Amino acid sequence: MSQQLTPEQIEKLKALGIDVGSENQVATPSVEPVVETPKLEIPPQPEKISSPKKPIPKVFPLLSISGLTVLSFGGIILFKSKNSAINTVTPPVSHSQNQVHSNQDQPTPTQVPKSIQHYLLASQQYFSQALELQNSKTADLTASQQTVNLINQSIVTASSAIKEFPQDYRGYYQRAKIYQSLVNAKPEFITQTIADLSFAQRLNPSSPDITHDLASAYAHKGDAQNTIAYLAQTVSLDPTKAQNFYDLAKIQQQAGFIPQALDTYNHLLSLITDPTQKTQVEQEKSALEKLVAQTPKTTTMPTPSPIKSDIQLPDNPPTLQAMANDTGLIIAAPETGTKISVENVTDSNALSGTAILPAKEKSLTIKNTNLSDKSQVYVTIVTGGKNQTLQVLSKDKDSFTVGLDTAINEAINFKWWIIN
Repeated sequence: MSQQLTPEQIEKLKALGIDVGSENQVATPSVEPVVETPKLEIPPQPEKISSPKKPIPKVFPLLSISGLTVLSFGGIILFKSKNSAINTVTPPVSHSQNQVHSNQDQPTPTQVPKSIQHYLLASQQYFSQALELQNSKTADLTASQQTVNLINQSIVTASSAIKEFPQDYRGYYQRAKIYQSLVNAKPEFITQTIADLSFAQRLNPSSPDITHDLASAYAHKGDAQNTIAYLAQTVSLDPTKAQNFYDLAKIQQQAGFIPQALDTYNHLLSLITDPTQKTQVEQEKSALEKLVAQTPKTTTMPTPSPIKSDIQLPDNPPTLQAMANDTGLIIAAPETGTKISVENVTDSNALSGTAILPAKEKSLTIKNTNLSDKSQVYVTIVTGGKNQTLQVLSKDKDSFTVGLDTAINEAINFKWWIIN
């Protein structure tokens, strides 16, 4: 069947390579020609436009609680345990996202350098636990051994602070306070206490707490010279604490530094507001002034400086050894600002002191190792014995005797002073 074509259609068919008959009819071939699509130059027609599909969202962590990670994938909420894998297949995420999950799910605190505060806090916690365990009502042999272990852990931890931060005074001071709490039960620790305090004081020479603790340590050792020297530094660094002045004046007086003791009492009176305490200090000062008045040729003795020595710290600091039958008190809570007194400075070896002549007693003998043939002994009444004259009746190499011409019915409190 033939079909009449228009001129425009004929031209288009010729352009496509299709032969057109002379009668302007399309020749119908016996075999339909195969037209290769790639050779056609007809511009491609746009396909039917459909609404764009929403892209599949990536995996984002929404929340992490108690080991469960909440994930959102295509609107589905998944829970992933940190300890077990998810059975549901999830699309891959980028490298940066994997890194975020790795940092969140696997923290690595051991990679963070420990600060000195970490060691100090841990050491103090061990010490506090030991003190609490020791003071518990159920303390027994087992508790005592646990206390020893905790104290040793406290010492070792403070030693780690010193090793990691050798230029920070706090590590030495922490360990010194631990040893200082042990010296009453373990006197052998006094050497280590002084060594640690000395290193702390070198690194922080402006701390009155450290110099006070050094004075206390030397007082426990029986070293009056260093006790006075470090107490003098303490009141210089912190001239506001009355107790430090009072301790210094008493030890100066015992050691024979009477003019210095008077000067210290004068500073102390300016700090005291309590009337009773002020009266007591004024009596102490008045008695010393009487002693000085009796010895006009007395020269002022210089306040000693701390004895400098090459103190070395041991490579392995000492620790407590658990005793099989040790269930008693072994540690004491360290306190700053407590009263200081030199333990082995007594009336028997001091250059100054106090004594009481009992009522109805005519005389009192005081032993003292500082006496010599050239020694001068002076006494003055502090309280009691009104209108009485107390005097030195006799003295020899090891003692002196103080008394009245006639015994009275009242006790007499007096001070004495030896000048060599």
